[in-house]
Amino acid sequence: MDILIKNATVITCNAQNEVLKGDILIKSGKIARIAENIELSIYEQACVKVIEGKDLIAMPGLINAHTHCGQTVLRSFADDLPLYEWLFEKIFPAEEKLTKEMIYFSSLLGIAEMLKSGTTMFFDMYFHEDMTAKAVQQTGIKAVLSRGLQTDEKEDVRLDETKELIYNYSSDKIKVFFGPHSIYTCSYELLEKVAQLAQEFKTGVMIHLSESENEVNGCYEKYDMSPVKLCNQAGLFDTICIAAHCVYVDDEDIEIMAEKNVSCVYNPTSNLKLGNGFAPVQNMIKSGVNVAIGTDSAASNNNLNMLEEMHIASLLEKGMYRLSDIMNAQQILKMATVNAAMAAGINNTGVIQEGFCADIVLLKADDLNMLPCYNPISNVVYSSNPSNVYATIVDGQILYMNGKLFTIDEEALVKEVKSIEKFLKESV
Repeated sequence: MDILIKNATVITCNAQNEVLKGDILIKSGKIARIAENIELSIYEQACVKVIEGKDLIAMPGLINAHTHCGQTVLRSFADDLPLYEWLFEKIFPAEEKLTKEMIYFSSLLGIAEMLKSGTTMFFDMYFHEDMTAKAVQQTGIKAVLSRGLQTDEKEDVRLDETKELIYNYSSDKIKVFFGPHSIYTCSYELLEKVAQLAQEFKTGVMIHLSESENEVNGCYEKYDMSPVKLCNQAGLFDTICIAAHCVYVDDEDIEIMAEKNVSCVYNPTSNLKLGNGFAPVQNMIKSGVNVAIGTDSAASNNNLNMLEEMHIASLLEKGMYRLSDIMNAQQILKMATVNAAMAAGINNTGVIQEGFCADIVLLKADDLNMLPCYNPISNVVYSSNPSNVYATIVDGQILYMNGKLFTIDEEALVKEVKSIEKFLKESV
């Protein structure tokens, strides 16, 4: 059915940063009209679902610009460890035990959590990514997917899997990028090969970049240059490139990223939890780098809650720079919506605007933690939590409303996840 949201407070995230009071008419998955007191014809009244929005905030669906959805079943598996120990001694060995079926249910678990916290699209890198793609198709959420790549005897197999993803799953809801994991798990030759393939297939690249001091120091020892300069030299920046973390980037790195239109994904919780430090986000923004926000995986966050991530992102920057007026709520919300869409070269979502995809989240503005509401955007960024999410709508389809997921059997999913947990406890 088409949808009419009546009398809502509408946070548009458009160029004018408008906040309106009015109605949103959704037809055939698109935002058809935004106005006050939209009247339906007799015919429309029979086929349009009306949602009373008097006590609701309508805003663009959140976009989680960096995560590993198949890793959700490793939530709390290995905590309070530095990155390399966490990754190489705990996570990589556990991942060797994960089957394709486990990745499918792990992806469903992550998607369920994201839908219930207002996320309508996520950017992902993992293995058995075809299982994540199937979960995306089943649930109706949107995604930019990449099969994680690294240099070993299976390098060519992984590249072929990426090509199969492009052939089999590219659609209006799914974009497929090439996903070299990092400069410390990929050879220079592989980075060059990925750059060439991304241009050949007219798609993009996502990579973990300058996440830790060890990564940067190791890159200088091996290549006598920073990871950013290495990726630029290899040609990765000659196509759409989404770089996650960017904690240890200097002024020259930032200048290159701005010149090459590389987008950074800010992952404050993961960076803090793994002890990696503080990304110079304000400096990147000042230099013209497009910055989005991501949660990273539930194994390093430990949730996929973009509402919380926005809150932490804003406060961390204010504290780091000792400036209360930077990274304001309006800027943060754009990083979690339209900036993320721009990062992937997507120009029809992330904004409440006529003609755009109806990717919308509705928040309960009359919940106690959301009252009073002098500034709706401030309340979203600084006060909201997943319990305030009333509905998550993707392409005009209601995927979650009032506590119920419509495309996921939550009870059956819980049983499957508990079975995976039992298996991992006994086998790792």
